[in-house]
Amino acid sequence: MTAALRGVLSLRLAGLLETLLPLPCPLCGKGVPFDGTPNMFCRACMERMPMIRGKVCRTCGAEVDGIFDSCSECMNSPKPPWTRAYALFKYNDEVLDCIHLFKYRGRTELARPLGRLAAGLPDLESFRYDCIVPIPLHWRRFLSRGYNQSRLFAEQLAKHLHIPVRSLLRRARYTKQQAFLTKKERNSNIVGAFSISDSTVAEMCSILLVDDVMTTGATLREAAGVLLDHGAERVDVLVIARRQRN
Repeated sequence: MTAALRGVLSLRLAGLLETLLPLPCPLCGKGVPFDGTPNMFCRACMERMPMIRGKVCRTCGAEVDGIFDSCSECMNSPKPPWTRAYALFKYNDEVLDCIHLFKYRGRTELARPLGRLAAGLPDLESFRYDCIVPIPLHWRRFLSRGYNQSRLFAEQLAKHLHIPVRSLLRRARYTKQQAFLTKKERNSNIVGAFSISDSTVAEMCSILLVDDVMTTGATLREAAGVLLDHGAERVDVLVIARRQRN
């Protein structure tokens, strides 16, 4: 039997098993996916991880109650370099646990449901992006972790949006982890952390910049600024979770 034939049979067997056997939730491993499709969270897990819905701040991606397109904090803060922000989940303990499993515990299969859910965000398909750019890891952190969670998330998102993923940024220097720093420390820690890897591709492009979490936005500000400085026409940002500030 040839390798090609074995591959075809393997795919058909996998498809058959999916139709005959329960498809456990990739997060809890127990519940049945809420929409009955492979690699999707169950209803119980989805209920514990609140998605951002309703009127959304175009500047930071958080929910807002007012009549404006930006939340009160964003209206009183310096304008970020991006045009529009999208976020999938509100930042609570259950969402944090999911991201930690995905980011630090090798649970790379979680990229599939996260990417598919993010692709369905309202208004995301209303603007045609030229490419999706993930926030890069420094090579030292990549070797330690073995993968870049933002890259995996971006690849799954790209499959559903039919947009290519481009590695246009690289880490110019090693930095401390932002999660353990104050807002002031985050801003200074990330300055000069990114450089462009291919300015010719970035020129005149509309880019969707992707990361796992937005807290203060310092990392995304720095990365988006580098892309715009090297000719990008527009940069929007998308994250898995946004810490609600209001």
